[in-house]
Amino acid sequence: MTWTTWILVSAVFLALYDVAKKASVRDNAVLPVLLISSITGTFVYAAVLAAAGGLASAVRLTPPQAAVVAIKSVIVGTSWLFTFCALRTLPVTIATPIRASAPALVFIAAFFLYGERPGVVQGLGMALVFAGYWAFAWAGRGEGIDFFRCRAVWLAIGGMAMSAASGIWDKFVLQRCAIPVETVQLWFQAGIVVLYALFLLAGRAARHGGARFEWRWTIPLTGTLLLASDWLYFHGLALPGVSVAAVSLLRRFSVVLTFVMGAIFFHERNLRRKGIALAAILAGVVLICL
Repeated sequence: MTWTTWILVSAVFLALYDVAKKASVRDNAVLPVLLISSITGTFVYAAVLAAAGGLASAVRLTPPQAAVVAIKSVIVGTSWLFTFCALRTLPVTIATPIRASAPALVFIAAFFLYGERPGVVQGLGMALVFAGYWAFAWAGRGEGIDFFRCRAVWLAIGGMAMSAASGIWDKFVLQRCAIPVETVQLWFQAGIVVLYALFLLAGRAARHGGARFEWRWTIPLTGTLLLASDWLYFHGLALPGVSVAAVSLLRRFSVVLTFVMGAIFFHERNLRRKGIALAAILAGVVLICL
């Protein structure tokens, strides 16, 4: 398959993951949800590798490679923590589109780190992304959300920034360090399980915001859907000559599916205003990545 096919199918699973994630954390404790979904994803992936006879080779990791993958676990783990905390209170039709602007940060970082040179159009693209944020502020007022003063909004933006950092680091891990996809995915997920387990053992937010943990079937489903999306994404990104900015752009179009499903399943409001904001962000991201 071409890299575009890998990434487009990954985007479909990512959209389903976003909806399951919102259903899991709404009025629920965040860290237990993160830990259980991460454990599920890790065990399912290890079982699939074992069934295919690839587990023995996937677990092999040199100390330098382990350090590189551990950094990815910290980056992704932080991104998920911020995003899940934001989703507890924000509508999915606001929280998820914020993450769609991650390619803008990926583009800027790729310019400095990998020499991916911009054209004149990129300035207009950045302007559209910022206009999209302003439009979300306008839409949020209709739901009592002060966009630029709301803690959950800033958590979503922090999660988006860490997601962009993860995209940049992925290219380094897969192409510069040439670590096999299966090894990266197995060990970075195991690292996230350890990270969240340590948070809980240290007593940091066994409850989040006073919320008690409630079991929901969407919690293990969240980990499994993300596992499928990441597996497809890693295989697409690992192909030679692939632009990290282009991959990030194509995968983020999952937000359109998430937006539609969020409106259907969670009956969210102000969809016209949010749709305008989403369109501005996506148009800006397209211009940035041209």
